[in-house]
Amino acid sequence: MPIASSPSDYTAIDVDYSTGKGFYTDKGAVSDLLQVPAFSSSTYPSQAQVGSIIKTIEGLVDEKVKRSFRPIIWKNEFHNFEFIRHPMQSYYGGYVGFIQLDTLKVKKIISLKVWQGNQYQELASASASITLDSSNYNDLRSITLQLPNSGSSWILYYTGETSTSANNTFNNSFGSKTTAQEICHLINEEYPANTAQFTNATTSKFKNSEADSSIAISDFFYASVDPDDGNKVNISSLLAGEDGSNCTIAIADKAGETSDTTTTPFTDMQDMKRLGSFWTIGDEGRIFFLRDYPYHTQNSIIVTYVAGDGRVPSLIHKATTMLVAAELLRHDDQTILIAETGGNISTKEKYDILVKEANALIKGKGDMVFLLD
Repeated sequence: MPIASSPSDYTAIDVDYSTGKGFYTDKGAVSDLLQVPAFSSSTYPSQAQVGSIIKTIEGLVDEKVKRSFRPIIWKNEFHNFEFIRHPMQSYYGGYVGFIQLDTLKVKKIISLKVWQGNQYQELASASASITLDSSNYNDLRSITLQLPNSGSSWILYYTGETSTSANNTFNNSFGSKTTAQEICHLINEEYPANTAQFTNATTSKFKNSEADSSIAISDFFYASVDPDDGNKVNISSLLAGEDGSNCTIAIADKAGETSDTTTTPFTDMQDMKRLGSFWTIGDEGRIFFLRDYPYHTQNSIIVTYVAGDGRVPSLIHKATTMLVAAELLRHDDQTILIAETGGNISTKEKYDILVKEANALIKGKGDMVFLLD
């Protein structure tokens, strides 16, 4: 049975890697374990360097445990579909078929596309879209996304707009399909792996709210190129349920130009309930289809979702702290961070002990997944 919370859970979560604070541990826990002065912007290593190591170790822990204790987006997961019962019998059986996602602890289905004869049909989340014209796409100046009730907004400009940089804009110099990919990378605030070879990008894109630089666009929206139309960008709200349908989208063209870009407003497509289109058992990572289902079996479902446990167990906190401390020891020159004296164990021995104990803790936290035919 899933545990909602435990008094021993790590709860001091205020993520800012640049100041040494992560999801699973922070600079204070690491310095306490090493028994060294607190890390700051003026220490060596600095708090930002410790934060970078924390981020790396968190990914390592996720890989070892085969699950995450923080929200991670899993995108474009393809699945086959098999009918378990005839659709005419699905009402009493509860579903016509189901799929097993690659990850457990699913928190939100961002996009659920099923192949229904001639195209993929979106079943999940409140979503909007932008379709670029293949000829006049580079006349698009900006895209504005705004949260409900006139909330925070983000204006996405093309690269070259006054007072902007390549890292917080979309490049529209190479074609409509490349521009669509650039828009997705910007909204998702990720390294533009699909376009970097053309744009010479070297770092991840980022976009903060117009009114508050601490509010990132990727915390509220997720974008992907439509699988059937490379000129179309689908934008999903990450807000719960139908709340995202109250988000707004607008575009603006360059002065005196017409980009012929078209948009569709945010619309709630989701009918996720036991007698609706589909329903889920999030902890088990399963999606059951009832009213809407694929018409074919092979690669007929594409899923993008948020997964991750809602709690950080004390063992994960302890193991992560140990591994971060060990990584710092591995790079220590034995004079700046940890002084080595004849009466104490060596730095190498400290490192080995920390890694061994951390791995022993991690070994017992993996999930076992049983797939039933």
